[in-house]
Amino acid sequence: MALDGAARTHAGKTRTTNEDAWLCRPAAGIFAVVDGLGGEEAGEVAAAIAVAALSEVPDLPELPGETVLAQALRVARDRILDEADRDPSKEGMGAVATALRFDDAGQMVSIAHVGDTRAYLVSAGGVRQLSKDHVAEASGGHKARVARDLGRRDLRGEWVETSRSRVSRGDIVVLCSDGLHDVVPSAELAEELVRLRAEAKTADAIATRLVAMALAAGGPDNVTVVAVRVGRFRRGGGAKSRAKLARIGVLIAVAGAFAVGGWWLSARPGGVPKAVVGVVDVGPSKPLTVTAASRTEVTPEGVLRVIGQRLDGGDWTVLVAAGASFHLERSVLAVDRDLVVELSPAAEFLARDLRIEAGRLRVLAPDGARVILEHITLAGPDSLVIEGAGLVSRHDVRLTEGPLPSSSVTP
Repeated sequence: MALDGAARTHAGKTRTTNEDAWLCRPAAGIFAVVDGLGGEEAGEVAAAIAVAALSEVPDLPELPGETVLAQALRVARDRILDEADRDPSKEGMGAVATALRFDDAGQMVSIAHVGDTRAYLVSAGGVRQLSKDHVAEASGGHKARVARDLGRRDLRGEWVETSRSRVSRGDIVVLCSDGLHDVVPSAELAEELVRLRAEAKTADAIATRLVAMALAAGGPDNVTVVAVRVGRFRRGGGAKSRAKLARIGVLIAVAGAFAVGGWWLSARPGGVPKAVVGVVDVGPSKPLTVTAASRTEVTPEGVLRVIGQRLDGGDWTVLVAAGASFHLERSVLAVDRDLVVELSPAAEFLARDLRIEAGRLRVLAPDGARVILEHITLAGPDSLVIEGAGLVSRHDVRLTEGPLPSSSVTP
């Protein structure tokens, strides 16, 4: 049995927005739950930034799990603070996160953690909490305040907590936000986890059941659960991975230290790439002119990030495989006709801070795919078309009145 992972989230019964986010990639052995802080839009932004950083963790056995996860959380903090500097209205936003990565053979799991999201291991010996809540002392009957988060400017020393735990086939690992563990009593939650393991429930059934428990208990907060049933797992191939490391010029030093220009597997191709393996960034530079009928394939577990670009020229089709992501952020779309994003089930497309001046963004999202739209400005009612039964999250998608002014991109 291979790793079986699934995620479920719900805004809860009293909240109008969901500031939680998650990462669930069984093929890469990496999972995370992130809880955004800062209220409404800002919390969602911080959580999305953290998940994006974690999604870039390289799928290479040579890099220790604790090292890459801790580095991803440090990168997430830097990006969150940079975004707050860029937009003062987001000052104070942050996120708490728990992330795990299975090592080769699936017998050990590495964890990196900040805040009060949690990780539980459910084994033959019972239920054990793998993470430690980073909270201040509660007073006056109020909930304990989070003492560390990814938006804090005053963090010093080793503020990311890491650990390793041995796991066995059939064990369950659960990641969750405080919308579960603060709402469902500990004894009740532990009893249910033991039962779910004994009945060999699937990861999807486990995540669904735990979210339902939180809602049945009142659902006062966003609740997110990632459940993993442990099975066989192998990360990449040693020789192939070493060759990839050599190609991208990574230096692996003693004690697991490493140095990469920019961010692990990031690259800055001169134009639209034909294929994306790992993480490819098309970062802020001169306007990106797309040649006619360009096609890009984002392979499984790959991430294509187009940031701070003005896209013009011919049509572009991006094919996003299962488990892969395409992020289009802080950009202007001015193509001749269409940017087509064709998602596979379990693929993700994120468009944030996007202005569509010319052409059309057409997203094909089958059931199981995820589309996230945040701060989109449309030139006309037909500028954005979404087809299919995928999960679509919209926030601030609006049509401008009158002609659009000429614009440039501000990364």
